[in-house]
Amino acid sequence: MFRRIRSYCLFGIKAVPVCVEVDASQGLPGFTLVGLPDNAVRESRERVVSAIRSIGKVVTGFRTTVNLSPADLRKEGSALDLPLAIGLLVATEEIEVPELERLVFVGELSLDGLLKPVRGVLSIAMDLVKDTNNVLVIPRANEREAAMVDGVRYVCADTLKECVDLLESGATSKSVRSSGLKSLKESKEFFDVPDFKNVVGMEGVKRALEVAAAGAHNFLLVGSPGAGKTLCAKCLPGILPAMTDAEILETTRIHSCARLLGAADDFKPVLHRPIRMPHHSASMVSLVGGGGRLRPGEASLAHNGLLFLDELPEFNRAVLEALREPMEEGSITVSRISGSVVWPARFMMGAAMNPCPCGYSMDPRRSCTCLPDARKRYQERISGPLLDRIDIQVSVPPVEVEQFAGTSTAESSAEIRKRVYAAREIQQARFTGTTFKSNAEMTSEFAKESCKMTKATERFAISAADKMNLSARGYYRLLKVARTIADLRHGESVEILDLSEALRYRSFRS
Repeated sequence: MFRRIRSYCLFGIKAVPVCVEVDASQGLPGFTLVGLPDNAVRESRERVVSAIRSIGKVVTGFRTTVNLSPADLRKEGSALDLPLAIGLLVATEEIEVPELERLVFVGELSLDGLLKPVRGVLSIAMDLVKDTNNVLVIPRANEREAAMVDGVRYVCADTLKECVDLLESGATSKSVRSSGLKSLKESKEFFDVPDFKNVVGMEGVKRALEVAAAGAHNFLLVGSPGAGKTLCAKCLPGILPAMTDAEILETTRIHSCARLLGAADDFKPVLHRPIRMPHHSASMVSLVGGGGRLRPGEASLAHNGLLFLDELPEFNRAVLEALREPMEEGSITVSRISGSVVWPARFMMGAAMNPCPCGYSMDPRRSCTCLPDARKRYQERISGPLLDRIDIQVSVPPVEVEQFAGTSTAESSAEIRKRVYAAREIQQARFTGTTFKSNAEMTSEFAKESCKMTKATERFAISAADKMNLSARGYYRLLKVARTIADLRHGESVEILDLSEALRYRSFRS
């Protein structure tokens, strides 16, 4: 008997519908699996047959052919175990499932019939919610992940036997309709980040990071060792605006495909903006994605959040250059012989570095031991095109020891965050009807239109850009930063004062 079971496979972040076509007929017993399966899928027969035997059913003794359609798409992972098991049981008439065409199955099986979680259930649920007639059948360990999508209907089971019992009794009538992110957002986990009130001095650096957070601008902190560059960067998440529901789903979807959401009893959706801090020894594949299975890299895992690169010149130059395109486009296209995948990568890039190999060329209290050529070569490890894409470049001066005495009167992160939120609300109103979320994402044309400068202010901007030898990209990025500064003071137009502050952030003093 021939039966068709609906399922899904992952291709990058995208969930692709797959049909498991099972034909069990009389003849010389055998099992043939076709449809471009990988090793994990090819080995599924042994897991599935053993799991079916554990519930007292027999599907051997038939001439069985299984086709995974579409046949030209490579099938990876263990998510096809459950649909294959159901297909064999139905095709051999061991069970009868009403309304089989409405059900979509994903799940991995153990030899004793336990259902194990699989990656990418969130992507599958987001695709299925387009048609409310569908019912997703998943392992119970994936329930909280599927429940994030508002309106999707699903059924959960711990074992193959429990799943079969549900199907024979009418799974569609026992399906649950998800209420979306509401319950998850009510139980947010504690978000522990350093507070700016504990950072002594460095008011100029705090102001620069406030501007960066308000407009989602890339930033670079340059200073001597121990000046507080990394500490300030770690405080930044405390002033970033909360993610919207759409951003939560986007980001969690990527982390689900990368298997970073934890087990069933420790499921952790990404409710806060992700902060990724890869070590400077990171390879290109680990940063931008790829590998044999085309997994996401750190840049994609930082989507809607912050990618912070400490000790920037110590990174491999080719690895840093690979970030140039995603910094502009907001996505990464990874092309390998096995296929091509587009990963979202709309991140805010932050970086920190010393000004020279010894680190003390900007420290007034200690003398630099580096030769001028060594200092120049060290700074040239960061290419001009990459620096051109960094909107805010700030020198971090060392803090005087005397400032540590007494009680700190610095602003807290909560106070700064209020101003950042207000600036983002202004931007949201400005970007109504567009795909932009922050000033940093504006196109050149939109940036020029939104700045609303007087003739005198525009002449000042052009003259300053000419004296500083800014490129066309650098000029428009200058306008975007100035627009953010104007938003922080609730200004309708960009003034010379805003441009002057933005110009101070375009280069650092070495």
